[in-house]
Amino acid sequence: MIKRCFLLFWLCFTHHTYSQEEWLFVTEPFPPYFAEQLPQQGWLADLTVTALASQNITASIEFTTWARAIKLVEKNKRTAVLGAYFSTEREQIFLYSRPLAHSFTGLFKRKNTHISYDGSLASLEDYSISKGSDYIVGDEFSKQRNLTTTESKDLVSSLRVLQLGRVDLVAGTKEVGEYWLKNHSILQSDTAAEIEYIEPHLAYHHLCIVFSRSSANSEQRLSQLESGLTAIINNGEAASVLLRHGFSEAKTEQYLEFLKR
Repeated sequence: MIKRCFLLFWLCFTHHTYSQEEWLFVTEPFPPYFAEQLPQQGWLADLTVTALASQNITASIEFTTWARAIKLVEKNKRTAVLGAYFSTEREQIFLYSRPLAHSFTGLFKRKNTHISYDGSLASLEDYSISKGSDYIVGDEFSKQRNLTTTESKDLVSSLRVLQLGRVDLVAGTKEVGEYWLKNHSILQSDTAAEIEYIEPHLAYHHLCIVFSRSSANSEQRLSQLESGLTAIINNGEAASVLLRHGFSEAKTEQYLEFLKR
């Protein structure tokens, strides 16, 4: 009788432990994909949390600087990074999920300045360029040794020094930079120089979730995440998430095809 009671207690305890599994993501605010001020912290955050909930996993997101986020996961102090770009160097350290979204990186300039940019990195050698610390802009950009670059803590800081005329250009994510220029208070002063994105793009990127290869649980967690994504695609929850964040039915269908790859 005692053994039976103990077994019942153990089974209840293990089930409770499993059902209460919690992951802590870390990342930099990256609107319109995810940020603290967005509804449900943004559509990509909402999609990720929903996918994990289907696997009985609770997920929360900590927002910090990008450089700190990468270090925290590399040292196994957080579960995963949300929204990482791919690089060969990072792949040695992290396991990557399937692509969850895509974006472009490129250049921002002050509207009242002339920049002779023809799409080649050589045409940028006479200009000073700011970017966020540990940001991936593009493979060719990273390899170019003749560019004058400086680093700031994030894209907002880079855009601010561009407004103040301390650099000629900012390299960063198009969609995020354009969001911050419209919505961040520090970039909205009446005397602030107007900023615009210029084409051609420097690179096209996929946003992924990454886990540290040094963690013994990473492969299992990646498998759980992938199972969750497949589950919510198949049961219609993924579509519901996108529609409540303002996606049209056509855009939702297009995105779900992208997510299935």
